[in-house]
This record gives sequence, structure tokens and C-alpha cells, in this order.
Amino acid sequence: MVERYSRQEIYPFIGKHGQKKLLKSTVAIVGLGAIGSQASLLLARAGIGNLILIDRDSVELSNLQRQGLFGESDVGSPKAIASKKHLEKINSKINITACSSDLNNESISRLIHNKKTNLILDCTDNVETRFLINDYALQNNIPWIHAGAIKSTAFLMNIIPKKTPCYSCIFNNSASFETCETSGVLGTVTSLIASLQVSEAFKILLDKNPSRELLHINLENNSFDKFKIKKRTGCQVCEGHYLFLESSNPSGILKFCSSGNYQVPVKIASLIDLKQSLSRSGNVEDLGSCLKFKSMLIFKERCLVKAKSESEAKSMVSRYIGN
Repeated sequence: MVERYSRQEIYPFIGKHGQKKLLKSTVAIVGLGAIGSQASLLLARAGIGNLILIDRDSVELSNLQRQGLFGESDVGSPKAIASKKHLEKINSKINITACSSDLNNESISRLIHNKKTNLILDCTDNVETRFLINDYALQNNIPWIHAGAIKSTAFLMNIIPKKTPCYSCIFNNSASFETCETSGVLGTVTSLIASLQVSEAFKILLDKNPSRELLHINLENNSFDKFKIKKRTGCQVCEGHYLFLESSNPSGILKFCSSGNYQVPVKIASLIDLKQSLSRSGNVEDLGSCLKFKSMLIFKERCLVKAKSESEAKSMVSRYIGN
């Protein structure tokens, strides 16, 4: 009888011994959007024995253009739960845990078990969560893979504690104007970077010489560029200082109980540029010192959001501002 994983087992890179190792592995996927949904699909089919799926959002109609794990019947459902439902139909022999929770410094150790998790895949859409993952992974000696995409471009980088530079060595904590919500993204580039992320996951899990370079892809001109990266002298995280993990309020988010508003810190270089970007997604009112967009008042260094919860406020800012 032909086994489920026979095509991987006859490939020497994995083999039967490697397949057994994959079946014993635990991978946490943070973010189940375009990249995360595809990565989870590939990992489930490949026989990763334990998957932890983490996402605070629900499926929207606009997601279906690029998030291939979901269908029209999933619209309105939590992404983590919908993902688990579909993946269990594809591979009922693996263990899948769905977490429809906000990943923050209080929940991360509960959602990502440091003694059980072998690898973390960053498929998120905001910078703050990536810095939190970086802190947690380095503190607990867990490798993780950063992947991100916008328009026709994508980035990929492996972070292996004590062996490679960390995320903070390369990137600083600043917001980007561009998000998929305001600038768009091709489903082809998210599928491509997810496939490469899973390929690197195999290398890390099987100790098969994973990449130590930063990969940049642009499908407009089909360019694939690799950049050698070095540890940054004075990197606080590499020196064991975990601001995002240890702070009681690393995000700086405040709730105003009287109004139901949340104040979320942002870094906006130009409100004019942001207005142009947001106008692609809806009406933007320029109030001079700030912009009014949907349920948000956006200033250069803070955003006031009318929301039901801190998680919803963070989602709004992440979706439209990229903080």
C-alpha cells in the first residue's frame, strides 16, 4: 500500500527518518492570512505532526482573492477555527490546535509552548507582533521564520537563536504606511513566499542547512535578491533585554473608558502620504492635525480608535496603517 508521505520519503532530503521527525515536530503559525493559510496547508499535507494556529481575526470576502484555504462559507468565521476545520479534512492524522486569540506578552507563553514548539512561522501583518515573537523566540531558544508580502514584493528571513542575526538587528520598530488593505497584494507573491517559508521550515526542522540570508522577491520584474546580514552591535534583544516581552504595556495602548476609545501609538512620517494611501480604501477627512478614517482619528504619533476591544483596535490599526 502506498503511504501518504511516500513521495517525500523516497526523496533523500527527507527520507523515512526525516518524515518521522516531521511527524514529531510542533510548528506554531502566527497569522492565518494569505501567507499563513497557505503555509499551514503545506505543513499539514507534509505531515507536520502538531500545528498551533493563532489568529485574532475573522474571514472577510476580500480575503478570498489570496487566502486559498478559505471559501465563501467561511466569511465571518474566526480564521483559526476555519483553518482547523479545513486542515482536518486534508489530514486527520495530525494534531491541530486553533487559537482565536490576540498574541501579546501575556498570552504568548500560553499559546506557544516553549518546551513543545520546535519552530514559529511569522505570517503576521504588523510590526509589533514580530518584535514580540523575536523576543519570545530568542529568550526560549526557538527558531522562527519571518515572511511578509505587499503588492508584488516579499521578504523572507530565518532567525535562529545564537546562530543568526535577530529581527531587531535588521529592522527598527517603526510603522509602514503600506498594508495589503491600502496598497494591495498579489495572491501569487503570497503563495510563493509561503512555499519558500515552508521549504525553510523543513530545513530547520531537519537540520538541513537553512538559509542565513535575507531574501527579497519582486514579481513585477521576477527578481530574487539575497542579502547577507550581520548581527547589530548593541542589539538589545541579542543582549537579553526583551522589551516587548517583559513590559507591562509594550504596545502603549490605552483605553478611555468614558468614550470607548483606544489610543494606539503609531509613527506617521507624513499625514499627506497616509491620506493618499487610505483613500484607496474609503473616504478620508483631513482635519489638519489628524485624519478621520472609518472609526479612527489618526495623528502623527497616535491613533484614536472606536472599538469593542483592544484586539479589535489593534486589528484596525494593523489593517490600515501597518503599525
